[in-house]
Amino acid sequence: MPGRTNFSRIPLRPAALSWLLTSALMGCGGPELEQSAEAPKAVQSFALSYPDGASKTVTSRRVVYKDASGTYRSAPGFEAFRAVGAADGDLYPVRISEVDVPSVRNALVVMSAGQKISSSGHTSGLTGQASNWDASCGDVSCPNVTLDGRSLAMKLRALGWLPPATTWMAVVNDNNFDHLSDSGTKQQLLDGFVRWLEEQVRPETRTIYLAGSSRGGCLVMRMAQALRNNPSLDGIDLYVSSFDGVCKYTQGELGTFGTKINNPVRPWGTAYGGWATDLSAQFPRKGRLHIFHIAGGEEVAPLTGIRAFSAYSGTPPSTGTGLDWGWYKQTWVQWKHKEIGNPYTEPSSSNQPRVISETLDAQLTWLDSFL
Repeated sequence: MPGRTNFSRIPLRPAALSWLLTSALMGCGGPELEQSAEAPKAVQSFALSYPDGASKTVTSRRVVYKDASGTYRSAPGFEAFRAVGAADGDLYPVRISEVDVPSVRNALVVMSAGQKISSSGHTSGLTGQASNWDASCGDVSCPNVTLDGRSLAMKLRALGWLPPATTWMAVVNDNNFDHLSDSGTKQQLLDGFVRWLEEQVRPETRTIYLAGSSRGGCLVMRMAQALRNNPSLDGIDLYVSSFDGVCKYTQGELGTFGTKINNPVRPWGTAYGGWATDLSAQFPRKGRLHIFHIAGGEEVAPLTGIRAFSAYSGTPPSTGTGLDWGWYKQTWVQWKHKEIGNPYTEPSSSNQPRVISETLDAQLTWLDSFL
């Protein structure tokens, strides 16, 4: 291995909710309604540190595009999305960069950024895309998208645990798996992502790694549900990294419901926490399954109830703890939602090393223990 060192909510009209989401992602979100009377507990990072990778320029393609006459067409290699019945209007915003496409595929890797809210893009610590990644997008593709070498994707690629020569890797720049979409639309998009990934499996494939932040975290968790329930994939190890994954509790996504489990290390005066889910019931088939969820639980936008999920066993506790069930691990962090998803751009310079250690490098340390 490479050298390393230790170290009750008010319903909002859709227009108002959209404005709040945009404001939050632009850094204008207000304080949460509830206030904690407890001081935050100390947090220690036991993550190893890992070197940055090299930046890489890729082309992000639409899964359906518009030809010269404005007619929607399936992009080559992405026919699975249309095949499951997803609407072209929902698929057109979905853009994916295939980073490595070898013929031999011992491993498959998919990483997804979070929800794109504003008219511009957003930086992602997982995929490495910059805030203006979509500036070059046309009706067919987005050429010259640069993936930052500090990102999870590029760091993992450089480590060589899953060598690029035998690992198919794709990053989802925009999944359009939006929080406000209805359950039917989400299910069709989910089915498309699952079928598309299943089409990449080869006889030699033994490892699948999924990672996502925010809404991307919910997407990869739900993809993992479908993949683990496919008996034909039982011989494949499935690893999942969720960075403050956000599922819509009013739709019961990932089994979430309206009981909040408080973050035990939440900053003073905040109400950070996660919507409870009996996650063991969501994954009845746990063979070769490994999940690591990093939870902060800051409300993504004030008054919306949009926050990460939190697993529990038995009865939901009022305040959470770290979890390690063998197949599932969960740790709590004190960082804001955007800091967890973008640890090399959002935190203050003084906090940045610690945030990176407790997010990106924590996930790599966990993955290192298996690979």
